[in-house]
Amino acid sequence: MNHKSIDINQRIPLDTLYAALESFLNGTYSEDYILEQLRLEFKGENRLKKSLRIVNKIILRNPLLQFIEENKDQIKQAIKKKHDRNTILIALLNSSFAFSFDTLQFLGKYLTVQDLVNRETIKKSLANVYGGNRATENAIDSVIPMFIEAGLIKRSSLGVYQHNSDFQVSSTVSRQIFIESFKTNNTLDGIQEYQLRDPYFLFINN
Repeated sequence: MNHKSIDINQRIPLDTLYAALESFLNGTYSEDYILEQLRLEFKGENRLKKSLRIVNKIILRNPLLQFIEENKDQIKQAIKKKHDRNTILIALLNSSFAFSFDTLQFLGKYLTVQDLVNRETIKKSLANVYGGNRATENAIDSVIPMFIEAGLIKRSSLGVYQHNSDFQVSSTVSRQIFIESFKTNNTLDGIQEYQLRDPYFLFINN
């Protein structure tokens, strides 16, 4: 059985991703600057290179680059507010890595019908798509902490997650880029009303 490619094995601090996005929007993006930010968090050249590759993919090679260019001014305004900024950063992450998108969609699927979901349940769902191997474990431990840091979910106890109902998205462009990340992962040009009821959108529907 062929499994989907994972391609992410490192958590990226959202502060670093924010610094990268802001520098990109201002036309000052540089790998040296990103590495400086990453060095505040990580030790070891191998880990730094791995992290830089992921940041470059999320910011420089994002499938939503055209959307970002067309909405640059609105995005610059939106990222001044923490929840809107984090919505945009997670949308960019999910546009670049299908694994991240699938993980958040599975979290939404379970948290739509129950208050808590444990890591094992999410792992089983992802293993069906990506294989039940160490790479899947590493990827889960890379993206779920980013969702928690963003405020989309809370860790109620070790390996148990719940929806953060206090998370509020106020900017139109933040909602739109989140929708665009859904369209990218489903190869859609447009989106229908019923598709906005997908569990993926649980996190921006407050």
